[in-house]
Amino acid sequence: MELVERVNKKGKKVMHYPKLYGKVRKQEKREEAAERQAEHDKLSLKEKVARAVPESKEHKRLLAQIEKAKA
Repeated sequence: MELVERVNKKGKKVMHYPKLYGKVRKQEKREEAAERQAEHDKLSLKEKVARAVPESKEHKRLLAQIEKAKA
């Protein structure tokens, strides 16, 4: 989403994100999620572990993958 500049009732310039509703908003969310997933896929396994929350399910799963790759 891009910031939009407009003038309010008092004549002051205001920056805001436009509100999206319904199908347009859902499509926007899908596109943003796809972009985040593409960035995440580019990371190495060690970088993914570093980004994961310690002691979370994802963190434990990634550590198990590393151990499995070593064996």
